[in-house]
Amino acid sequence: MAKVRTMTSVPNITLLFFLSFILGLFTATNAHSADRSDKLTRIRMGLAARSTTTMPFFVARERGFFRDEGLEVELIVMQAIQTIQATLGNSLQFASATGTAVGAAVRGAEMRVVLAVTDRPSFDLIAQPSITSVQQLRGKKIGGGGVGSLAETLARQILIAHGIRPEEVAILATGPSYVTYLALKAKVVDAAPLQMPLTFTAQDEGFRKLVDAGDIYRSVQGGLATTKTMLSEQPELVTKVVRAMMRAIRLIKADRKYGIDFIKGPWLDIGKEPDKIAARVYDIAAPALLENGIVSEEIQRQMIADASLRIKPAQPVLPEQVFDFSIVQKVTATLR
Repeated sequence: MAKVRTMTSVPNITLLFFLSFILGLFTATNAHSADRSDKLTRIRMGLAARSTTTMPFFVARERGFFRDEGLEVELIVMQAIQTIQATLGNSLQFASATGTAVGAAVRGAEMRVVLAVTDRPSFDLIAQPSITSVQQLRGKKIGGGGVGSLAETLARQILIAHGIRPEEVAILATGPSYVTYLALKAKVVDAAPLQMPLTFTAQDEGFRKLVDAGDIYRSVQGGLATTKTMLSEQPELVTKVVRAMMRAIRLIKADRKYGIDFIKGPWLDIGKEPDKIAARVYDIAAPALLENGIVSEEIQRQMIADASLRIKPAQPVLPEQVFDFSIVQKVTATLR
C-alpha cells in the first residue's frame, strides 16, 4: 500500500511542481508584457476610410511594425475633414486624409503631408448603362462626393480632359463613395467617380465604366499628414511612424498572398463578398503603392493649384508650405 501511495504521490508532486512553474512563467511573461506595454508611446491616427489606401496603417499595426518602433497606435475612422481638424487640435497626432490636408495647408493651416501611399487615385468614372462616352454627360448630373473632395476634383478633371467645361454639367455633393453609388443606383445622378472596390460592384451590376481616373489625373491618395509643430518638435516620432508605414507598404507589394489574405480579413471595408474580389483589388492597388513614399513636384504643384482654385489664397502657396518628404527620404534610404 505504501508503495502504491508513493508511486501515485510522486507524479502528483511532480505535476504540482510543473504547474506551479508554468503558472509562474505565465505570470512573469504577462508582467513583462504589461511592463513593455507601459513603455510604449501611445498615439492616435485618424483614417478617412478603411480602404486599400489606408491598408498600410492596419498592416503596420497588425504585423507589429508600430510596436517595433515602441509605439502603441490607435486607428480611428472618421470623416476626412474631421481627421485634419482633430490633428490640428492635437486630439490626433496623424491623419490619412492627405488631399484634405493639402486644402487646409493652402488655407494657411500648419499641416504638412509627410508620406504618400499612392499617386494614382483608385477611382473609375462609372455611368448609367445607357451612357457610353464622357461626351454624353453634357447637361447631365454627376455625383461629386464631398465639396472639395478628391472625387469632385476627379470629376472636373475628367470632364476637362474630354473637352467639357465643368459648368456644362451639374456636379452634386453626394457624400462618401458608397452613398454616391446609392445615388447612381437610384438614378439621382447619371455618372460618378467611384472608388475601388465599388467600381467592381457597379460593373458587375450592369453599370458602365467610362474612364480610369488614374489615367487622367495623378494625386496623393492616402498617406500621412501631421502638423508643422510635430515635425519640428518630435521628428523622432514622425520617423518611427514613417518607417513602420514604409515597412507595411513594402510587405504588401512584395507578398501577394499576404496582401490578398489581408484584404479578405476584417480590417478593410470592401463589401459583403471580399473573397470574390480580393485578388482583383490587390492586383490594382498593390502596384500603385509608392515604395519611396513621395510624389513629384509636378503633382505637388497640381494639387496646390486645384485647391487654390477653390480656396483662393491671398498669396501663392509653395510646395514646401504643404509637403515635407525629408523624413521619408531618409527612411527609405536606410530600409532594406
